[in-house]
Amino acid sequence: MNFTFNNHLYYKIGERKFGYRETSIEKYNVFCGQADPSIYKKSSWRQELIRTADCVYREYGKDLILFLSGGTDSEIVLRNFLEIGVVPRCVTIKFKNDYNLPDVIEAMAIAKEVGVPLEILDFDVKEFWNSGEASEFSKEIDCSQITYLTVYYHIKKLSAPAVMGGEQLLRKNVTPDNVYWCHHFRENEDASAMRFSFKYNIPLVNEWFSYTPEMMLFFLEDPAVQNLINNPNYKITSVSSKNSILKKLYPEIRDKNKTHGFERLLGFNIETYNIMKEQLIPRLITSVDGIPTDTLIAHLQGRL
Repeated sequence: MNFTFNNHLYYKIGERKFGYRETSIEKYNVFCGQADPSIYKKSSWRQELIRTADCVYREYGKDLILFLSGGTDSEIVLRNFLEIGVVPRCVTIKFKNDYNLPDVIEAMAIAKEVGVPLEILDFDVKEFWNSGEASEFSKEIDCSQITYLTVYYHIKKLSAPAVMGGEQLLRKNVTPDNVYWCHHFRENEDASAMRFSFKYNIPLVNEWFSYTPEMMLFFLEDPAVQNLINNPNYKITSVSSKNSILKKLYPEIRDKNKTHGFERLLGFNIETYNIMKEQLIPRLITSVDGIPTDTLIAHLQGRL
């Protein structure tokens, strides 16, 4: 089962690839493949997106489902499929009491603009939490994010190959001795997609923008990204810069003030996160949830 091209991006807990945490003192490490110089020389970030759509469609087939959140990432994924002549089954989750109505409206607008059908899945996210079902689900796959669990719940229910999108998130790490940026890949959030997929035997891509090492390198070498991570600034993540960067790289996307889907769920997400993380095995060994960007670029370029 491939989560990225030839599973070039992967994590280990202890020595277990795509594994679960068993003790508090095991290290969590993220690894990435090297870019192929022959491919990199003749490709581009945009071409790697199309290549990803083609690879995923060839592997998953016509029954794959795209979760359209209303954010920029899933919009680009949808447009990538359309560029290769594929119209995926698009669904969006609508929370009871219009909790995420702005996201649903944006997803509907995206679907209308590109001319694809959109299925709306009504869901009571508060009941999902209050019933204890989300908490139990969390323990099954070591996931502490209600937003992820909500999508996993529907993938499991639909029982079909799925694509969630997944940005190439960059985060600034500040230590007493150093300040550096890293490609962020969280143990109890991003990595849970792989654990979910193995547990329920349902193919799932949650790392679209890291699907090939070539795509990762093109993005990291982009001047706007280089400016973000190499010049002094107040930012601690790439989130607030993402839309402007992606708009330059992919001008066709809609103008958005949003950074990603499910913004209005963030407060509830923090509340539930603080509860769910207490039921998972804590990590006592300090390690980066990802790869430092300078190390990652050097590795992708074949210098490490």
